[in-house]
Amino acid sequence: MEDYKPHIGKNVLETLTLGMYEDARCIYREYVQNAADQIDVAVEKKILDNKREGRINIVIDKDKKMICIEDNATGIKSDAVLQFLGDIANSQKDGTKRKGFRGIGRLGGLGYCEKLIFETSYKGEITKSIITLNASQLKRIIGDKAYTDDAATVMSVITTLKKAEEKIDAHYFKVQLNNVTNEDLLKETNVKHYLSMVAPVPFSKNFLFREKIHSHFNKKNIKIDEYDVQLSINNEKLYKAYKNEIFSKIGSKPIKIKDIGFFELNNEEYDIIAVGWYGISDRLNFKIHNSDIEKVLRLRKDNIGIGSETTLSRFFGETRQNLNYIGELYAVSTSFIPNARRDYFNDNKTRQRFEQELKAFLPTLSGYTTKSSELHNRLEDISAYKEKLKSFNEKVENKKFTKIEIKHHKKKLEESKDQAIFSKNVILKIKQKSSSDNTLKIIYDNIIGDMDIRIHSDVDSKEVTNGGTYPITLSQLTDNGKTLIKEIFLIIEQNLSLEKAEMLKKKIAERYN
Repeated sequence: MEDYKPHIGKNVLETLTLGMYEDARCIYREYVQNAADQIDVAVEKKILDNKREGRINIVIDKDKKMICIEDNATGIKSDAVLQFLGDIANSQKDGTKRKGFRGIGRLGGLGYCEKLIFETSYKGEITKSIITLNASQLKRIIGDKAYTDDAATVMSVITTLKKAEEKIDAHYFKVQLNNVTNEDLLKETNVKHYLSMVAPVPFSKNFLFREKIHSHFNKKNIKIDEYDVQLSINNEKLYKAYKNEIFSKIGSKPIKIKDIGFFELNNEEYDIIAVGWYGISDRLNFKIHNSDIEKVLRLRKDNIGIGSETTLSRFFGETRQNLNYIGELYAVSTSFIPNARRDYFNDNKTRQRFEQELKAFLPTLSGYTTKSSELHNRLEDISAYKEKLKSFNEKVENKKFTKIEIKHHKKKLEESKDQAIFSKNVILKIKQKSSSDNTLKIIYDNIIGDMDIRIHSDVDSKEVTNGGTYPITLSQLTDNGKTLIKEIFLIIEQNLSLEKAEMLKKKIAERYN
């Protein structure tokens, strides 16, 4: 065994390049992530005064089929550049402090271009290093069954290093993909949309809730690792796509985000392992349109997207109900370890607890969509009855009905009134629950608010109070007594079914009429 040396086959390089990501745009995330890490290091080493001085610039030249991603962080020392960029999965990063730590993300571009070029210079050196990886040659070698050299040998074959003079104060790292072979990587708008939801960019200053989010996280002693960097595509600075209005369908009236709610997930010791925020609108029962790229609750680690927009959907009561929300869930525990593809976390005790907590909480958000739908539907029932009553009274007054028609329409009106009474009681029960649930209160206030949901009727000259279908005069009571009884009626309506509530109210009314 002492003389045994494992042979790592060349095909591992295919797995780490072409076979690594389902979405080719993930390579942008990997290079941005690496640049953000090095900006952190540059601040620690006093190369940059603060993160705000850091820049990450992305240039896409569709005509030349070229992509360039450059940062002004530490760069790499001349004598370390081959080891740093040539070694596979041998990163020296601290996995608890840095966003990337495996040392394979830098190879991602090999699967999508003919040449992958790294150019870098370290502050204080007068040399820049240029490493070129021949991606076309790599693909030919992988496809050649007769070629049996191992992965390390293949890397040495496809790699060339050149040195050139550079200014002594220069410090940068540049990744360049020449002759890009995947058209999706050259579509500026698609790349912009992807990075605006995945990269650690700031919230837009126009997003009304940005300060509230930061304030909440700061109170929890959690810092959103947000980079106020010049992350730009062709000189356009990127922000997260969150805005104050969304659409349920193109051309529809915009739906306003009225407020945001927060939630946290804890481990068995009640330590926070994840913190999230979600948008609250008065139309939570409406699916957000695909044109709103910020749709769904998204998972993040170190403020970089994990997985896709569907990653958290399976933890909702119904998968589709994630499409009713905007929001983010930040995995903040250092025990979370993103897998190599960064589409989820490696299995461990923290991930298992995380999933348990998600399954317990996210159906609550599904419940809010149901309550939003109920309030809208029940309000429509009440409005429909009031319109029918108004129309009925106008036609009776103008003698447009015969006696037979009046009898027929009274019956239909009574049916509509019964439904309206039922709907009013549903609304009152939701209102009662909202007194101890801030999100539900926001939903209720924005849908119902101060609207008059009382049910009135002139049918048979009966006074109808608090949903009753019988004359209520309470003639034996004083005004204060009548007020008290009506408050009791309200409590009964909020806590009993319609049938039981009406029966009990009728008995009370008979006692005091």
